[in-house]
Amino acid sequence: DRRKSGEVYPEMLSIAAVPNEQGKIEHYVGTFFDISHIKAHEAELERIAHYDTLTGLPNRRLLADRLQQQLARTRRSGHSLAICYLDLDGFKPVNDRLGHEAGDQLLIEIGQRLKNALRVGDTVARLGGDEFVLLLCDLAPEEECVPVLERVLAAIAAPLYLHGQQVAVSASIGVTLFPRDDANPDFLMRHADHAMYQAKGAGKGRFHLFDPSDSESVQT
Repeated sequence: DRRKSGEVYPEMLSIAAVPNEQGKIEHYVGTFFDISHIKAHEAELERIAHYDTLTGLPNRRLLADRLQQQLARTRRSGHSLAICYLDLDGFKPVNDRLGHEAGDQLLIEIGQRLKNALRVGDTVARLGGDEFVLLLCDLAPEEECVPVLERVLAAIAAPLYLHGQQVAVSASIGVTLFPRDDANPDFLMRHADHAMYQAKGAGKGRFHLFDPSDSESVQT
């Protein structure tokens, strides 16, 4: 319905037919009430179920849905999809030194930087802690992911201020490319996670591409 102010709002409406003594319907009586607060509560529950409460990014549940959708879309398009597992380097020292509130602010800022660095149609999700996942979609060719990842690394490495102090972190990113790596969603995430640890081992602040032809890596 619409208020006098012009604002549209949801209402619950019940209409009853009122007959006369002969059983003929003479008029109708409608009863309605504003259910804006109910709809707002439902929307909040939906948000909590699918989005990270700290950063507002998609959570693990919504990421799983989007990954399934993008895998199906990628098979149809013939393009590539990059699944990227990102872990912050140096987050724990900042969190320990400045406190959890500062750590939370850092994660919020990093989440915003990641959103700004990605293209329209890509996804960034927070798994928890300082772990994020990026889905870089419709890559044609697959090397198109490289400038995006370089932009992500630069965005995270840029200094920021927390509680009046300048801090800096970096990121290690593991990447696997579908359908070159033609695995199921669980294994794609494991492969990207494995590549992320290889990036950390190589010096941090970089990305590493998973090689599906490496049988030892595939079994990890």
